[in-house]
Amino acid sequence: MAGRRSSRRGARGGPPAETVRVESGVGVLELVPDRARPGGRLLLIDGLAHGYVDLDDPAHLELDYVARIGAALEVLLPRGAAADVLHLGGGAFSLPRYLASTRPAVTQTVVERSGAVIRLAERHLRLRRGPRLRVLQGDAGAETEASPDDAYDLVLGDAFVGTETPAPMATVAFAAHVRRVLRPGGRYLLNVVDQPPWPFAAEQAAILLRTFGHALAFGGRDVVRGRHAGNVLLLASDAPLPRDALARRLAGGAHPAEVVPAERFADRA
Repeated sequence: MAGRRSSRRGARGGPPAETVRVESGVGVLELVPDRARPGGRLLLIDGLAHGYVDLDDPAHLELDYVARIGAALEVLLPRGAAADVLHLGGGAFSLPRYLASTRPAVTQTVVERSGAVIRLAERHLRLRRGPRLRVLQGDAGAETEASPDDAYDLVLGDAFVGTETPAPMATVAFAAHVRRVLRPGGRYLLNVVDQPPWPFAAEQAAILLRTFGHALAFGGRDVVRGRHAGNVLLLASDAPLPRDALARRLAGGAHPAEVVPAERFADRA
């Protein structure tokens, strides 16, 4: 239960880990220690998982869809290369911490609407701002619209209200803003949650194909084959996408994924 002390030790042999519970404007925030990993912390918002970090190993990506994004980034953002990344949604800040630890030449901007979530991450999840990591409290849609043209190489859309993408970020107009802030050949990676018959994933796939011209979808095999609800990851660009390289990279690991044409979802719209 929330607030109950765990009997195991915290990260790096510190004091016993304890669940942290905070009331906020976006719901009840809870950081729950992972019994299997001393540094593991699961972020829940009103009981729904919104992120996970390992305090001792920022390169560890526990949640399946986050691990799949991390695998895709091995293809989309080669290690050692400089890039500018915009995160729409912070959550537990697992992907910003992952990129900071594996790609120190990448400059990141994270937009998170909840000040309480940001403070929780700074106090308990070792989130550290710096020249390469800028954190903004605000509306991700509004911040994107206010961003200059050709500012980013990659935009990661992972903002949610419950299990739904905020409505202003699910429009044709918003997709056009994302394309505008991306440099030529830049990529937009959008995480959506849906279930058969996939009305929202279909709508978003159709929007991205129409706006960018090139789009792929990937996720757990049973999800992309239409058998089970889950996370569908949509990748779009104004340039051809490295489908074969992504398919090879995503086929293995603890959370294998399948890459399919975005038309597989868009045709349902």
